[in-house]
Amino acid sequence: MAKKEGELLGSEEELIAELGVSRPTLRQASAQVIQENLIAVRRGVGGGYFACVPNSMTVSRMAAIYLQSRNLHLPDILQALKPLRTEIAGLAAFASRTAANDELKRFIEAEEADLLGGNPPTYRRFLSGERDFGHIIGDMAKNDVLNLFLNIVYDLAPFTRRDEDVWVNHPERVGAYRQQRLQMAKAIHDGDDEIAKVASVRCSNLILEWMRIDATSKAS
Repeated sequence: MAKKEGELLGSEEELIAELGVSRPTLRQASAQVIQENLIAVRRGVGGGYFACVPNSMTVSRMAAIYLQSRNLHLPDILQALKPLRTEIAGLAAFASRTAANDELKRFIEAEEADLLGGNPPTYRRFLSGERDFGHIIGDMAKNDVLNLFLNIVYDLAPFTRRDEDVWVNHPERVGAYRQQRLQMAKAIHDGDDEIAKVASVRCSNLILEWMRIDATSKAS
C-alpha cells in the first residue's frame, strides 16, 4: 500500500517483527532506501521509519555531479538553460491567467524595491534570488519534467570555473540582468506568455553577450 509523505511505516521493533528479519538486515536494507529518499529514520521517542517522496533536488544533484565530471563549461549550461526557461516562462504565464501566485508577486515587489532604492544584493543573495525565481516559475508551469531539467541546470552553476563567471566584479551586469528578469516576472504575472518568452530569451542573450566580451578581452 502506498504511503503518504511523513507517514509512519513502523518502529524498528515493529518492522523487524512484521518482516521477519534481523536488526542488522533491516538497518542495512533501510540504509540503501534512505539514499534514494524513499524513507526517513527518526531516533528517540516517537521515532521510527517514515515514508518519503523523492524530490527533484535529489535527482538534479546527482545529474549535476555526473555532468560536471564531463568537464562542463558555462556555455553548455546556457545552451540548455535558454530553451528550458523560455518554455517554462511561457507555461507559467499561461497558468497565471487563471491563478494568481503570491510568491511571484512578492518576488516582483522585492525586486522593484531593491532596484528603485539602489540596493544591490550581495553576489550570494543574487544567485539565491535567481534560483528562487526559477523555483517559482517552475512550480507555476506545472510541468515536472521541464522543472526537473531546470533544476539540473541550476545545480550545475556552482561547478563552473571562476574565470567563466560573468557576474563577479560586475555589479552593472547584475543590475541590467535583474531589470530584464523583472520584465519577465511581470509578464508572467500578467499572463502574457509571448512577452514572458521574449524577456527570457533576452536574459539569456545578455549573458551570452557578456561571455563574448570577456572572451575577446582575454584574447587581446
